[in-house]
Amino acid sequence: MKRVFVFIDGSNFYHRLKELCERLEQKRRLLDFDYRGFVDSLVSAHQLVGVRYYVGAIRRNNNDERSERLYADQQKLLARLERYGIDHVLGTLIRHPDQSFHEKGVDVRLAVEMIRFAREDIYDIAYLLSSDTDLVAAVEEVQFFGKVVQYVGIAKGQSFGLTKAADDVRLLRPEDIDPFLPPQ
Repeated sequence: MKRVFVFIDGSNFYHRLKELCERLEQKRRLLDFDYRGFVDSLVSAHQLVGVRYYVGAIRRNNNDERSERLYADQQKLLARLERYGIDHVLGTLIRHPDQSFHEKGVDVRLAVEMIRFAREDIYDIAYLLSSDTDLVAAVEEVQFFGKVVQYVGIAKGQSFGLTKAADDVRLLRPEDIDPFLPPQ
């Protein structure tokens, strides 16, 4: 039985889940997605040794209802992940002059831990739930340590860089995530 560690690029994976829900033509609350059940189903043939969820921390802005709601939702998500036994790692979220938000440090933290855990021989297989091509170098470094990388993505938004670099690829379909979404 192989030891598996699951690395989830939170924001990236959330947006891919949202696209799959749209293809299911259903509005569902992704905050209630059953990450633990989903992860367990992904790695069912192996021994799960850890799961990490990487995301930019939402800051509260006084007198801003949207930031208060987003902050509250993120806190609920993080508490839910904690109950599932899923660790979270926070990066920062910054606002650009055009008012868009961008994560900083999230991909770097994921890449560093993926490599460090491979070097420390914590896992045999890394499941990478992201479609961020910036992680290709980390995948290649992990493979240098003799580890296998399974890229888990979604066809729409698939990273061809990760597809090419990873040892194995699993592209999720709506029916793969439907059992882990809350009922309508």
